[in-house]
Amino acid sequence: MAHAACEPATSLLSRLAARNGAISMQRFCGDIAFPIDPLFRGEKVAIEQLAQLAGCDVGALERVSIRHVGKGHFRLRDEFASLQSFQRTRIRVCPECTRSEMPSAAESWRVPRRLQWKFSSIRSCPEHGSMLACLPVEKYNKDARDFAAQLRKHHGWILDQPVLKATPSPFEAYWTCRGLMPLL
Repeated sequence: MAHAACEPATSLLSRLAARNGAISMQRFCGDIAFPIDPLFRGEKVAIEQLAQLAGCDVGALERVSIRHVGKGHFRLRDEFASLQSFQRTRIRVCPECTRSEMPSAAESWRVPRRLQWKFSSIRSCPEHGSMLACLPVEKYNKDARDFAAQLRKHHGWILDQPVLKATPSPFEAYWTCRGLMPLL
């Protein structure tokens, strides 16, 4: 399966599960005995196993995968972040990106989650200049981690979302000026 340049490992696993017809990423991982929790912690061995399973470059996958380094601290490449830096229980999407890449609810595996959609401080899509939309809250956090399943479940809701233009925040402008926004 193709790995998108800005797609973290968790999104790739979710899309791989959906593409193979699994009801959920959890079920898919159970069926193939894949270690899901180490992947969500960003452990190197789990990322390597996923890259092999998906047939993609492990280095590219590691560059966009967030690693848990302990006690609410995370690392992305050479940068450190706190737990508050990320949207971990809510999925945000750009309605325009999603509309253009997902022709039907049955093909939710086509839309990769962008790494920048996970950052709490990033509120707009750099490609479309529109506000990111938060998908409806899930009852269980584990359900909210399954990106492709959430897209399939909320397909109609996403299509109904208006495109709200946004002015980049100072933080987003900072990332763009540094040339880092495309890398996220």
